[in-house]
Amino acid sequence: MSNVDEGKYIAAFHPGYYIADIIADMGITQVEFATRMGITVKTLRQLINGQVGISNDLAKKLSAMMGTSVEVWLNLQNAYEKS
Repeated sequence: MSNVDEGKYIAAFHPGYYIADIIADMGITQVEFATRMGITVKTLRQLINGQVGISNDLAKKLSAMMGTSVEVWLNLQNAYEKS
């Protein structure tokens, strides 16, 4: 029997990881996704590469585009920062 608490070692991914998957699932380009979101391609690529985090503004834009709550994106960012 192991004394290791397996739940302690669950790593959170940067929210950009999920956004990259969403873009792939949608079958659109990063340019089109950025345009629909109302952000620059540079900002989107920085987000996908984990160079910038989800701000309140980005969370609002993502939630409007994806039909989710703002909190979903902010919680992903907070979980990543705490890991």
